[in-house]
Amino acid sequence: MVDFPDLSHLQKNLLTNFYSKPKSKVLFNKAERNKIGLDFKKNKDITKYKYLESSLPAFYLELLKAVNTKKNIQPAVFSECVYTQAIAEKYSLTIFRQHSSQEEKKITFGEIDPLLLNDLSPRFSYKNKDESILLIQAGGAGGVDCALVSLIEKTISKIEFKEPYARTSEPDLPKYTDDGFLISSEKFDKKYPQFKSMLQEQIEKKLNIFENIGHNIPDFSMESIEKAVSENYTGSKKADVICTEDEYGFLVMIPSNEVANWAKLEGEIRPSGRNSYKVWSLEKLTKDIVAMGGKIDGKKVEIQTSLLEPRIERGGTRKSGLKLNSLFFIRIENIKNQGGISVFNIEDVKQLNPSITAKIKFENLEFDDVKNYYMKKV
Repeated sequence: MVDFPDLSHLQKNLLTNFYSKPKSKVLFNKAERNKIGLDFKKNKDITKYKYLESSLPAFYLELLKAVNTKKNIQPAVFSECVYTQAIAEKYSLTIFRQHSSQEEKKITFGEIDPLLLNDLSPRFSYKNKDESILLIQAGGAGGVDCALVSLIEKTISKIEFKEPYARTSEPDLPKYTDDGFLISSEKFDKKYPQFKSMLQEQIEKKLNIFENIGHNIPDFSMESIEKAVSENYTGSKKADVICTEDEYGFLVMIPSNEVANWAKLEGEIRPSGRNSYKVWSLEKLTKDIVAMGGKIDGKKVEIQTSLLEPRIERGGTRKSGLKLNSLFFIRIENIKNQGGISVFNIEDVKQLNPSITAKIKFENLEFDDVKNYYMKKV
């Protein structure tokens, strides 16, 4: 067990309140969520899930939005909806509201400073009949997933949701050098100090991205990974607790600074992260095109289409582009197919930026074990 600092007064109160109430089960476990997600991604049939409008309104509205906007829905959104509702049921918060317009996103609640509430980006909220407790399901990459607001205690408890196997966060690394070696930057160290040790370890090992195309790098010291996890929720995205589901589907609450006591931790650098940018490794791109038998004439590139792999849109099934390899791709709208030859402008090629993350894997987690531990501790 890792020795983390003592719990704050807010954490103690939150854990006491949470574990003094009966355990609550999430409406759909991870396997069930995956099944629904895959079916919806394939068929986009909202009528099939009409029953969710009453049993899980937040997720039904997310599905409806995905259909209306013709966009995909990310698996994490489903988890956020079922976890938030499980908390709402535990605290008997039966009044549900959607916050879709900019005006609706401005929240006032009793004597709580509205500036503290509007630091969140609310999607949905739940409150009890006497309006003493408000639960906000939030969104956006820069803030926490949820906040529990108590008028009686005049507190705002910030909650982060994590599936049983999930990443803490996954920021882009600074763009590597022309020859593929990792570097750091003052901007990165300031914005993501929790990952400074993990990155520095790989810089000292002279990790080369070009030599690791196609597979992720998991080789980190446990000390640097623990630092990344424990400090991930103390900066701008401060969270008091983490909520996840145990192996039986019951919602569990853990102090954010004690996650390592309950989970297996892993670290990872992905040479090809989620975000793409204008190519900065032009020499590498040129060599890769030539090595595949492609031709470059000024800015025009010609390459055999059969040598390119399809790139599927994130969270969907549509082919969004073609990949030269795991580092470089071209969006489908920028490609012309001429008799089995793909023709495109070299300036339209995108390069994926590497990312870094720490991963949390809750194994054999049980509600009663966590409850018994913290009810004694608090």
